[in-house]
Amino acid sequence: MHRRLVFCGVLALSILGAARSAHADCSAEVDAAFAKLRQAAAFRMMTKIVNDQGSLSMSVDYVPPDRMHQTVETGTSAGTVELIVIGSEAWSNQGQGWAKVPDKFAKEVSGQMRQSLSGNKSANAAYECLGEKTFEGGEYVAYRTELPPVAAKTGAEAVPGNVQMLYVDKETGLPVRNIVTKPDAPNERLFDGTFQLREDLKIDVPATR
Repeated sequence: MHRRLVFCGVLALSILGAARSAHADCSAEVDAAFAKLRQAAAFRMMTKIVNDQGSLSMSVDYVPPDRMHQTVETGTSAGTVELIVIGSEAWSNQGQGWAKVPDKFAKEVSGQMRQSLSGNKSANAAYECLGEKTFEGGEYVAYRTELPPVAAKTGAEAVPGNVQMLYVDKETGLPVRNIVTKPDAPNERLFDGTFQLREDLKIDVPATR
């Protein structure tokens, strides 16, 4: 279960990584939107992820520079799984109360979190400007990129990369929605993330069992 938590945390944090490419005119605008989000006192990302194993819902609270509270609803017998990271320490709750996790795991997750929140994560995505778009009743500045192809097993062709759409609030310049779909199924969302500023968030050391 710890490794599943690592997967979820890394996936969520990877969305915060800056996209840089010398050949993408709009990558700087995407960088600026996420940099502004990372500078907030606190924010929340709510996500629904769909893959071959099923689906899960995830809510991740961030209080920069080094605090995170992740809640994962698996929709299976595992139920709700929580993870809190503060500095280089971490605690998990798998339905039986909070417990401190091993130092190696805690350092792995906290390192990923700090890297992403600092904006030092390298990426190769080149974002295309789509201009102002109406999406689910709101007006946004939209960006599009094709994610790298997925490596295939020996002897098989690589799977085409998915498509990522990012919607940025026109007034605040903050990212609001981040959606990933298959290239041949634009209406089937594999990843649907929503960002919210939450200035009142607090993340403290949990009471352990």
